[in-house]
Amino acid sequence: MHPDSGKLRVIRHDPKRDQLIRILLLITIALLGGFAYWYGGNHAGHNLDQAKQQNMSLESKARVLQEENNELRQRLAILESASKMDREAVNNVRLLVKQLEEEKEQLHKELTFFKSILAPEDMSTGVRVAGFSLLKGDEPRQYRLRLVISQVARSNPFLKGTLSVSLLGETDGKAQAIPLQQLAGPDQVLTRLGFRYFQALPGDREYLDFNLPKGFEPAGIKIVVQITSGIRQSFEQIYQWDKELVADVRQEQSSG
Repeated sequence: MHPDSGKLRVIRHDPKRDQLIRILLLITIALLGGFAYWYGGNHAGHNLDQAKQQNMSLESKARVLQEENNELRQRLAILESASKMDREAVNNVRLLVKQLEEEKEQLHKELTFFKSILAPEDMSTGVRVAGFSLLKGDEPRQYRLRLVISQVARSNPFLKGTLSVSLLGETDGKAQAIPLQQLAGPDQVLTRLGFRYFQALPGDREYLDFNLPKGFEPAGIKIVVQITSGIRQSFEQIYQWDKELVADVRQEQSSG
């Protein structure tokens, strides 16, 4: 056993020293806290500045991208408008070409008709049927008719007379003749003639439309012309229904 182990040590208590130590500890803690606050605030402020700079940079890039996007949208709108205008221009040209072709075809028909009137193959004088056309209409049992009466003469006097057009056929096996006025209307069918060179039926359009009555089977069209003034002449002519339809269909196909 150590000789001094049984002895008590007396530690001298110095209140002033203890108070000084406590003050130094408090000052040290305060300094450490202030340093930590300063460091943290400075570091946080630095990060905040970086974040602000990055945000400003992103906002600037966003504005640039938005401007580029707006410019691209404007270019796209211009291109789409130009493309639409090009398509419309092409369609307008096609429509114009089609109209010109139709006008050309119509002029060709009219020229052929007038040639047949002014210089017919048959030069014998008198009144005749210069043109006859029978076509199918757009609806079932609808048909279209065009008729031209002309005269071939040296002096071409003004003629007056009457015109009668009838459809010949059968209804329930019985022969029947139906006046064209009954099918197309009395105001639509010409019955009085008055012309020097030619007169057409109808006179205000290319074709006269009419509908066949139910149960009626057509076989022909009968035309009766009576000239009572200028010269005196009467004649009757019958056109076969099926034959005229086939002839006009072939003519339409060849002209198309």
